[in-house]
Amino acid sequence: MTDVSVPFRKASRLATQSVSEILRIGARAAEMRKAGLPVIVLGAGEPDFDTPPNVVEAAYAAMKAGETKYTALDGTPALKAAIIAKFRRDNGLEFTAREVTVCAGAKQVIFNALMATLDPGDEVIIPTPYWTTYSAMVDIAGGRAITIPCGAEAGFRLTAEQLEAAITPKTRWLMLNSPSNPSGAAYRPEDYQPLLEVLERHPQVWLMSDEIYEHIVYDGFRPVTPAALAPWVRARTLI
Repeated sequence: MTDVSVPFRKASRLATQSVSEILRIGARAAEMRKAGLPVIVLGAGEPDFDTPPNVVEAAYAAMKAGETKYTALDGTPALKAAIIAKFRRDNGLEFTAREVTVCAGAKQVIFNALMATLDPGDEVIIPTPYWTTYSAMVDIAGGRAITIPCGAEAGFRLTAEQLEAAITPKTRWLMLNSPSNPSGAAYRPEDYQPLLEVLERHPQVWLMSDEIYEHIVYDGFRPVTPAALAPWVRARTLI
């Protein structure tokens, strides 16, 4: 007879992990709404509008046409071509299909990259405030998240002096998110340049540039990817 009293045992890699703060905020907001309270939820980054009709119609047409089977693991040729065209149009970058891979979302891209590159004890520099999942993924991959407070006086942006002081022989990645979740801070070329000068002196450090919010900008701000600022930066950058 099976002993059903044995408790579930988590893998040791999850020992430092708990329920996401974003999920906690969402659950609390749901309780408050149920109680009849007016709530504006600043937890999950979900739009306040439905999926645009043209996207719905395109998905419907694709399914009706039988495009419901397994695809190439790293993205179909048509999708890769669209991504290449996007970078050419929006960012002035030219990529080949071999340089593009498609995943199920930004979180999976980042998780895969960390799992593929971090050895135990490798360090990842993360400016704060930051999306809480960044450090969780670093921990699970066996790395060590080095969080750098970036205050309002610096526009919530990392400075070259902070970056230089944080780099060690174990540093593997610098993670930048511009425009940032949750602060909204965005880096201009003149903000990136001092950081890139530091990275150029430390060739073991690669740049993970999360640019998922590049089009959510205001007041005429023009986003730029650091990979477009110098050829050597592109060779060490994951966008």
